[in-house]
Amino acid sequence: MDKKIIFHMLGNSFSAFSTVLILPIFYAAIAMQNFLTTIFFSGLLIVTAAIGAIFLYLGRNHRRRLSVVGSALSMLLIYPALSIIGVVPFLFFEFLSPIDAFLDTVSNLTSAGISLLPSSAPYVLRLWQSLLMWFGSLIFLILLVTVMPEVGGCFGVNMILQQGQNFSPLFGQMLEMTKKIVKVYSALTLLSVILFKLAGLNSWDSILMAMRCISTGGGDFFPAKANLYVEYAAIFTMLTACGNFLFFYRLIYTLPPPISGVKQNIFRRVINYFKRLKQNIFGNIGNFFTNSEVKAILLIIFFAVGFIFLNTFQRGMIEDGNIAFRYAIFHVLSFMSTTGITLGDVGSAHDFDRFLVFMTAIFGGCMGSVTGGLKMMRVIVLAKVLSEEVKKTMHPHMLTSIRVNKMVVPEKIVGRILGFFFLCCITLFVCAAIFSLLGSNFSEAVAMSAACLTTVGILPGICDPSNFLTLSAAGKIFCMIVLIVGRVEIFALLLIPAGLRFRRKNKRW
Repeated sequence: MDKKIIFHMLGNSFSAFSTVLILPIFYAAIAMQNFLTTIFFSGLLIVTAAIGAIFLYLGRNHRRRLSVVGSALSMLLIYPALSIIGVVPFLFFEFLSPIDAFLDTVSNLTSAGISLLPSSAPYVLRLWQSLLMWFGSLIFLILLVTVMPEVGGCFGVNMILQQGQNFSPLFGQMLEMTKKIVKVYSALTLLSVILFKLAGLNSWDSILMAMRCISTGGGDFFPAKANLYVEYAAIFTMLTACGNFLFFYRLIYTLPPPISGVKQNIFRRVINYFKRLKQNIFGNIGNFFTNSEVKAILLIIFFAVGFIFLNTFQRGMIEDGNIAFRYAIFHVLSFMSTTGITLGDVGSAHDFDRFLVFMTAIFGGCMGSVTGGLKMMRVIVLAKVLSEEVKKTMHPHMLTSIRVNKMVVPEKIVGRILGFFFLCCITLFVCAAIFSLLGSNFSEAVAMSAACLTTVGILPGICDPSNFLTLSAAGKIFCMIVLIVGRVEIFALLLIPAGLRFRRKNKRW
């Protein structure tokens, strides 16, 4: 295992984090006009940049290839390391105890959004929460296209290869994938800011809501809840967050056709160009809606929204049909994207409605998205495995194969996805048992385990921030561990002791 490349990755993470600190500095200097807060965040930027420079110096002359164990270790170290910087503003403003500040920081970086801040907290801390959510999801996307194919690709991550993306453990190619994902993520964030601004929010509220929705962080910050346009802007952003960001890049990158026909006159070239552009637009739209994950997500949204709409409207919980529809689609997308934003008090909702949104949080979004949960690609494979097993039982000599997007899924991948699903179930039971041992009752233990592992943060009427606040210090520390494991997936944690054991055996030889 090459330690230098791990130092190099940590150095890049801290250096990138120092650049996004410009936003709170700008807010403190322009909006707050508070000199002390401006100096504080400026000093934090310098410290973060210095830590990044130290790590980059320690990681100089690193190998150009990342090992499996090194990949797993870097995934598990990045979030705790960034939490050391992320917790400082919470401690500086003294609105949270140290242990609660660390829990809030880790939940924001892992996009769980378990906001423990009181309502009297200053706006700059809400901005800091949103920034942690946004940057934490960006780090996850970068890990997804660089490190996770080495660590968890066998569990379905590399199934987004079918979208035309190629992964490699070589450091140079990892940088190219990183540039692509940063461009898409930044562009979609900017689009979300514009939508919230057009919906009627001020500039800073638009930035905060865009960062919270596109990162699926959520939390308890949602201005203008009664505003129809703000709700639909949030719905669009959360739906976008459910999508495969690599697929988005491919659709955008292939949209403009190359310029050809140089020997033709200018008018003929323009006409041919727009013809090809039209073909590309309709072709990409067709590719988008024929994608198996997209169809599965839209189908689940359609039935979940329909059931919740009919249930709330028929029972008289919401008498206005338009409001009932917005209520249904907002909460379905909020929990399918594992954002976890709610409109008012949903604790009194029907148990069936809460069960539906809980199941959407378990499913999650597409494989290349920032959402938590199982991811829809794995759910599709599991459903097709069940269907094929029924066919084989009825026709023992029948030769079958599992296909996703007209491509055959190798049996090796199918078996490992089944193993991953079993591992997720075992992890959920173990976490619930430990939460119960630390003092939580049965329903709270299961709900908190599911909320942390799926990074949804809360579950309506079952689990909210008050449940995490009442945990003991040991329970909060364990909650942080579960949040990190849920974000990077459990297999990364198991790879480290297995790799170290294999290395010791080789040394004995």
